[in-house]
Amino acid sequence: MMSPDLWKIWLLVDPRRVLTALGVFLIILGLAIHMILLSTAEFNWLEDGVPAASVQQVTPVVPQR
Repeated sequence: MMSPDLWKIWLLVDPRRVLTALGVFLIILGLAIHMILLSTAEFNWLEDGVPAASVQQVTPVVPQR
């Protein structure tokens, strides 16, 4: 159960700085994870051996009236 005095933590910490720091941290973490995945052969989706020109576009068949 949460303490009723839990709101007092925001008197010690500025919410704007905390949320800004959290956002910057999450963006850096996301970029780091993507760069790590792109550096592996198995999870590199940019150079997976399938050229974009060879991917066929599927067009839907529209029934005639």
